[in-house]
Amino acid sequence: MLHWGHEKMTVMFIPHNEKKIFNFQISKFTFLFFLVMFGVIIATSAFAVRKNQAVRQEEEEFLLKYKTKQAQIIQIQRLSLSIIDIFNDIKPKIEELYTLTAGTKEVDSIWNSVDLPDQSKNTASADPAAMKQIPEEIYELQQLQSEMLAASNTIRTIKNFVNIRNKVVSETPSTIPVNGHITSLFGWRRSPFGFGKDFHTGIDIAAPEGTPIRATAPGIVEMAGWGGGYGNMVRIKHKYGYETIYAHCVRLNASQGAEIQKGQVVGYVGATGSSTGNHCHYEIRLGNVPIDPSPYMREL
Repeated sequence: MLHWGHEKMTVMFIPHNEKKIFNFQISKFTFLFFLVMFGVIIATSAFAVRKNQAVRQEEEEFLLKYKTKQAQIIQIQRLSLSIIDIFNDIKPKIEELYTLTAGTKEVDSIWNSVDLPDQSKNTASADPAAMKQIPEEIYELQQLQSEMLAASNTIRTIKNFVNIRNKVVSETPSTIPVNGHITSLFGWRRSPFGFGKDFHTGIDIAAPEGTPIRATAPGIVEMAGWGGGYGNMVRIKHKYGYETIYAHCVRLNASQGAEIQKGQVVGYVGATGSSTGNHCHYEIRLGNVPIDPSPYMREL
């Protein structure tokens, strides 16, 4: 093997004009060494080219992803600013509702009474060097998050108040008992019978005979029958100390002890008792004291 390897090989370069021939000798081992080195160089170069192409492709993909993310960040920034503007428009309305329900004009406290979640606290208390790299919008969104949590708590308080108020309204007189027109209001008036002045304890609503009279709140019928000057009348006891009276009915549609629902027909317009024409005398009492029904005769 060594003998074969040390054998010389002559390499000749013959120009076309054949004036001067170049030649040199090289051993087979040397020739094989250069041949192997050449193959290694070719293989390494091919690998490097392929690797370079792969790296460039990855760079292009990363650049495309970066541009996509950058566009998304810009879009998020715009949406964030839009949300902040919308919320700033809503804040005065929330404050107004809060003043109506809480009965106070001190509204600054509702925006300063909410702690941020742990994740927001960690971001807010980050290393100062890292904080410089965080976009300003992050802090604006954290502030918005805090205010939205405060708004959520305030809206929950308002909702509870409205629910309680609706419950009270639904169980107390709050509608008109009969379709018609008012002929006499609550308070002192000239007597319709020509005997000076008298105190009218309710409101008279004129309507054609037989027009349905409906209960203005749920309750229990305390009295249904003849009531002297009231004529045929129905008296209903409601929650919170309220009572309502529907008088001068041509006929009744309720009996004593019956449970009445709001809007249920309890009688029909007539002119029984001390009356000068067909109408419903509607009366509200609170603690057995007549009060003006006017504020209670509308949907709330």
